[in-house]
Amino acid sequence: MKLFITFFIGILFYTSQTSYSQISMGGGSGSGTRTDKKISFMPIPYINYDRSLGFSVGALPMAMYNLSKTDTISPSSITGVLGMYTTNKSWFTMTFTRLYFNEDKYRATFAAGLGDINFQTYVNSPIGGNFINYNTGVNFVKVELQRRVLKNTYFGLNYMYTDFENTFDIVGTDTSSVTTLQTVGAIISYDHRDNVYYPYKGEIGNINLGVSPESLGNASSNTKVEIDFNKYFAIGKRDVIATRAYVGFGIGDLTFNQQFIVGQSDIRGYTQGKYRGNAMYNIQAEYRWNFHKKMAINGFAGIATISGANEEELNGTFLPGVGVGYRYTVFPKNHMNVGLDGAIGRDDWGVYFRIGEAF
Repeated sequence: MKLFITFFIGILFYTSQTSYSQISMGGGSGSGTRTDKKISFMPIPYINYDRSLGFSVGALPMAMYNLSKTDTISPSSITGVLGMYTTNKSWFTMTFTRLYFNEDKYRATFAAGLGDINFQTYVNSPIGGNFINYNTGVNFVKVELQRRVLKNTYFGLNYMYTDFENTFDIVGTDTSSVTTLQTVGAIISYDHRDNVYYPYKGEIGNINLGVSPESLGNASSNTKVEIDFNKYFAIGKRDVIATRAYVGFGIGDLTFNQQFIVGQSDIRGYTQGKYRGNAMYNIQAEYRWNFHKKMAINGFAGIATISGANEEELNGTFLPGVGVGYRYTVFPKNHMNVGLDGAIGRDDWGVYFRIGEAF
């Protein structure tokens, strides 16, 4: 379930941190990342498939707009709503907003949603490993505010409330549990790219710190640290090589829903939730071939591993992923894309609907 929520919050933060916010070179690219209309609206259909959730269908209407006519530095802001349903009877809905204002000195983010997700986790039984199905009911709210403190450098604070109700499919045992998490966080972001929504060159690095103390009503105290770095290389006039390195780890005992799960952006090709633990590490690269002014083919490959796994024999397992994707530009002025990725991992595979790029 943590993987699922992360993906959809990722849709929002695609314009926010790594997978999600991106300021331009020198602090803003002006009209190059701004819509030239009062409001640009796009009703995007959502379709996806993976081996755990099955087919997913839904809609993702989004609007892009400028908060100020006189501010030509800030990228366009974005607001959207997502609703989806899967063939394994999961459902999820959320709303999100990402605001850029005051000549891109400030960025504000809001996301809220609720859902009911049927997923699975891996356990090592006495007669060999197996998957156990579980259901998670969830609702969440997240807010964040960032302020530029140095050239290309932002500092931000955030808060997230999440309520989980897990029920595991184990015959003869009451496995229901409710977990409420309140997390306060800080982020430092160095962002030096040439385009907010589709970087051709430059880099971004983020350090995210999320603290869940007992004083906020959490059952136990823990801290999550996530560090990532993306580098982009322009190839010719249209194509891009994008690279990414990521490290995430917990300090203290992470709850089941806080654990890292290999999949989605890090690394594509894993959809069954088998590889989860208290830390995750990965590197990857992607070639973005823009063969048409509104279409592209992406080829990607990477490798990940975990530590602090629930099943110790999975620690340090090398998890390669390789795949190809298609992109279509829905907001040409900003080069914001949607598309589909197909990826193969170690004894796993998946198809991913993509809003923007994976990183």
